[in-house]
Amino acid sequence: MQKNLILAVVLSSLVYVGWYTFVEKKIQPQRQQAAQQQAQAASPQAQAPAQPAYPAAQAEPAPLPANWKDKAIKIKAGKAEYTFNAETASLASAVYQGPVAPVELVPDPQRGFFYASFPGKFTLKSKTEKSVEFVSQQGPLRITKKFTFTPENGVNYLEMEAVNTSGSSQALAPWELRIGPGLDTVESEMKENKSELKAVYTFSETGRKHPTLKEVEDDEPARHDWVWAGLSNRYFLAAFASPSFKDTRPIRRDEKVGENDETPLLAVPMRGVELKPGEKIAWTTLFYLGPKDYALLQKVGLGLDRAVDFGFFAPLAKLANSSLIYFYKATGNYGVAIIILSVIIQLLLTPLSFKSYKAMAVMKKIQPEMQAIQKRYKEDPQRMNKEIMDLYKRHGTNPLGGCLPMLLQIPVFFALFTALRNSWDLHGAAFVFWIKDLSSKDPFYVMPLVMGGIMFLQQHLSPQTSDPAQATMMKFMPLIFTFMFLTFPSGLVLYWLINSTWGFAQTMYLQKKMG
Repeated sequence: MQKNLILAVVLSSLVYVGWYTFVEKKIQPQRQQAAQQQAQAASPQAQAPAQPAYPAAQAEPAPLPANWKDKAIKIKAGKAEYTFNAETASLASAVYQGPVAPVELVPDPQRGFFYASFPGKFTLKSKTEKSVEFVSQQGPLRITKKFTFTPENGVNYLEMEAVNTSGSSQALAPWELRIGPGLDTVESEMKENKSELKAVYTFSETGRKHPTLKEVEDDEPARHDWVWAGLSNRYFLAAFASPSFKDTRPIRRDEKVGENDETPLLAVPMRGVELKPGEKIAWTTLFYLGPKDYALLQKVGLGLDRAVDFGFFAPLAKLANSSLIYFYKATGNYGVAIIILSVIIQLLLTPLSFKSYKAMAVMKKIQPEMQAIQKRYKEDPQRMNKEIMDLYKRHGTNPLGGCLPMLLQIPVFFALFTALRNSWDLHGAAFVFWIKDLSSKDPFYVMPLVMGGIMFLQQHLSPQTSDPAQATMMKFMPLIFTFMFLTFPSGLVLYWLINSTWGFAQTMYLQKKMG
């Protein structure tokens, strides 16, 4: 039983990490391919009620000249610099000053972010320190777009208005407001960005305190009662929310950016309207473009914090993240914060570790008797199980005792794994010397190798089982863990290194005390 539990622990770790490392990267393209196959197989009549119709007119911006940045309009707000293309009244560039290096979030300046597919070209109408307004006159229709930014990279505002300046009714063609295609990220994450980038939205459900996060799928249209929608990768979010759009649904298309593969574009399609003489129609939307800073997103509201993925053990991951931030404020170093958290966890588990060591020693002692019982009653499983349980009672041991501390650490390990991988606070957090980013792997693999060596020494000192299969598995466990941790975030490796060092010291102490 003990062998099976240990094997389950190792396999569950491999499965969990493998899912985040390999499966999740491939699942989105598979969904897209399946959706395309379904769309091809289904008839147009069957698709019509399920998918919101694209606008009849989808104006595409003209290619940008080589010197477009020389004539661009720029605004600085908080830690970001925003650059606008006046002709399209869209955000052609957004450079965020991250903790590691400046990050360009807009991959396609030609289309840009928050591009509205109205016909015609815009011109600059006015500009202040924190706002910029554009206007387009298409015959009798005058269209304006005004961006207003908050100083601390919070929720910003986009106001759009169409006015009929003629004496007769005029038609405003269907149009759409877009984010994308694509959302860039930090350089170290660009390779993984294709698998991490998703079109998502949230909606409120009865009985749930927080909005539900869901991907915008081609084969499953988004709900009308959505709260916000946007593009999300590991560290950044581009999203908008507006009551003006509640009569439509967000949609996703996949489009190419330059020579790169297709990447998601999220749009909100709007119906065409008939404007009477002098009539105007206005749309106001809130939008966010910045890091997935959990504390900041909680502060700005709208349920934007749901974009931060804390994994299956989300409550534990949030607690771990909050604890690390607390210890960071006290020490000024996230590496030290991880060490403190690791020591606290080990102190809480110390009584169980003592019991585990004792249980393993007793299990080794009674192995000959257990094997004799198994041999004697191999034809009578019920009697064999009864005799083995009686043997456990006589020696006051439990087959689960040796694995309990390890089992209890698995949820903590998974929670820290997701927290360190997805927490913006830990991105770019330095520790000492060569560890410049605790959310990235150890560039020289020093900590994983030291951790593996300590695990090997601890395994060598621990009571060895007489079961050959279990003994072989335990012998290779340090090698397995070392291989797994080579590409893990160095913060997570630091946590396991402290655990292994603590366990090694405990084992030496118990060896001396218990002989």
